[in-house]
Amino acid sequence: MKIASFLLIFTFSISLATAQEIPAIHNNMGNDDKGIYVEYQGKKLYAKAPEDKFKFEDLYGNPSGDEKGLALDFKFPELNGTLYFGFINYGDADYPQTVFFKRTAEINKGKAYINIADNFSGKYDMIGWQETGLGTLGFRIVDDKGRFLYDGKASFHFNGSTFNYLPTLIEGPFVDLIKPNSAVISFETTEPIEAEVKIGDKTYPDQQSKTHHVLKIEGLAPDTKYEYTVKCGKLEFTYSFKTAPEPGSRNSFTFAYSSDSRAGQGGGERNIFGTNAYIVKKIAALAKSEDVAFLQFTGDLVNGYETSRERMQLQYANWKHAIEPFAHHFPVYESFGNHESYGYVFHDPESQRGFMIDHFPFGKDSGEEIFARNFVNPTNGPKSEDDSKYDPNPGEQDFPSYEENAFWYRYDNVAMISLNSDYWYAPSGSRHTGGNIHAYIMNNQKQWLKETLQLLEDDATIDHVFVTLHTPFFPNGGHVGDDMWYDGSNKPRPVVGNKSYENGIIQRRDQLLDLIVNQSKKPVALLTGDEHNYNLLPITNEMQRYPKDYPHKKLTLERDFYQINNGAAGAPYYAQEKTPWMEHVIGFSTQNALVLIDVDGESVKVRVKNPDTLEEIARYTLR
Repeated sequence: MKIASFLLIFTFSISLATAQEIPAIHNNMGNDDKGIYVEYQGKKLYAKAPEDKFKFEDLYGNPSGDEKGLALDFKFPELNGTLYFGFINYGDADYPQTVFFKRTAEINKGKAYINIADNFSGKYDMIGWQETGLGTLGFRIVDDKGRFLYDGKASFHFNGSTFNYLPTLIEGPFVDLIKPNSAVISFETTEPIEAEVKIGDKTYPDQQSKTHHVLKIEGLAPDTKYEYTVKCGKLEFTYSFKTAPEPGSRNSFTFAYSSDSRAGQGGGERNIFGTNAYIVKKIAALAKSEDVAFLQFTGDLVNGYETSRERMQLQYANWKHAIEPFAHHFPVYESFGNHESYGYVFHDPESQRGFMIDHFPFGKDSGEEIFARNFVNPTNGPKSEDDSKYDPNPGEQDFPSYEENAFWYRYDNVAMISLNSDYWYAPSGSRHTGGNIHAYIMNNQKQWLKETLQLLEDDATIDHVFVTLHTPFFPNGGHVGDDMWYDGSNKPRPVVGNKSYENGIIQRRDQLLDLIVNQSKKPVALLTGDEHNYNLLPITNEMQRYPKDYPHKKLTLERDFYQINNGAAGAPYYAQEKTPWMEHVIGFSTQNALVLIDVDGESVKVRVKNPDTLEEIARYTLR
């Protein structure tokens, strides 16, 4: 297991000595005064140190002011390069972004200076700071090799003689969890403050001084557009959103789907430390221009596969900054993929054998926990895999939480079920250490899916159900060697403690298909990613779905179904591969793509567009 060389330039060695208790669901592991280790061939392989060279929050710049401007100190002495900067066009744009100035500043040993008075007076005062004394600068950190690290913000107040740094709204606001009578507004500030949200003549205060703000707005009318203002100290920011209609109104609307925006090739914004910000912005802008009700984004937002919480946090921040100008106005639901992995890495230099497992303690410092910390999703999913038949300690928490990484939500007559097919993911060596494999839905989550499908079947206001998960049931290009196929092998399965799951990956795929296709009538399609391409696969009983000499019972499908794969949000492409079902694949494309699903009562139609060129890739009817 390797971490991208781009990440390694921002690291240094530190001790990993720990007294962490090893969860009983892992094998061949222990800890001593040197840290956590895996026993392998008579040796102790110690977990790789996170090697943090910076703290994420120091990239805010720790600004301090003087009579001319703001000094930034990233507390990162090895960082040299260029600081691009400019005002953010709040006030004259619905989707405000940094307008970079013609001059730059040098970053020398982690420090830089922005001269506001000399650069931004007169004809360059586009925000009126000379009159109001208030403003917000955006800045971009680029290292001395031209690699983009982070886009930050710094607000200020000029009192007539000195520029004073103000606590800054650094992420958001984001509109989340839109319902007919409520919504959630979430945002992050650089320092603890008591912020508030105003809608009309009603104020929703966040009465605790903190940096992470999640405010529920209630008492709203269905299907109504609202203007809202976020107040952070001396500064205010105004945007708008629209509530959902009453359940079962059956109004016409559009929602969007995409996944896989981890860093791409080509330089510049195609890789802002872990994410393809260029295509993310294009996708979000196209979604807003199509007036979508919501955007579902299913996994691999960032490069991930990290041993460092600081670098993982930085990657998530860069993704949020890219989508932010548009997510002020409509909700984005984020789901978990394999590149959301944050864990311990063990490596044997002699055999070149490596192991990676989910970070723990699970409740405080795991891949699932840091994902939930960064996004606001429904909390109606399963609890965890605790108390399953494979749990070695029933009644105690041994597994990561599913909170905000497996969930469902609705809009009008559509329901979306989001599964986590990379839960408790061990990318390598799960049979030796214990862990879940890529694409496997474990038992408690499968049971929750069954119960949720039945709940939606019984709800007369729901007509169409979509199931989204990162990994295709039937891979076509890039992940034929895993996902729910593993080159036709049913052997891969999770290992908990010393116990392997009874059912292999293809058996579990069929069990899920049985629930979704045979035991339910409302599901329309799977929305998947992982493979960096777009394609449509009609799933029929006649389609070949098994390897030769498959020894287990084969599933009979009682109706046709669809898999829409769209992992084309900027990650490096995968071409089509040979599979038993390849002749059924329609419209395979390696273009960047956004899937737009138009719902009008009982009708469900699909349009697929390239967000960069606006070319239409496909158009068809599902119902």
